[in-house]
Amino acid sequence: MKPLLLTAIRLYWLIIPPERRRKCIFRHSCSKYVFDVTKHEGFRAGRKALLSRMRTCNGHFDIITDYKSGKRMMYLKGGVVVGEAEIAERLL
Repeated sequence: MKPLLLTAIRLYWLIIPPERRRKCIFRHSCSKYVFDVTKHEGFRAGRKALLSRMRTCNGHFDIITDYKSGKRMMYLKGGVVVGEAEIAERLL
């Protein structure tokens, strides 16, 4: 199953040019993240990463700056909090 998931992601990258893909809110795109997790940790971890990104990667988020620490955080739908290191540069 791992080779199938990795091949599906590679086909996605090959068939759909970067300009036509949906813009990701994360620093590492969803496909890149799932590809890396699957490659290094296996199919189950990749499947879990895919489902997690599918639930959280949408336009419903707020970016808030913590004035005490100066760090930015992104609050996603469903209560997921993402640190500044994972937020896409274009959103900061």
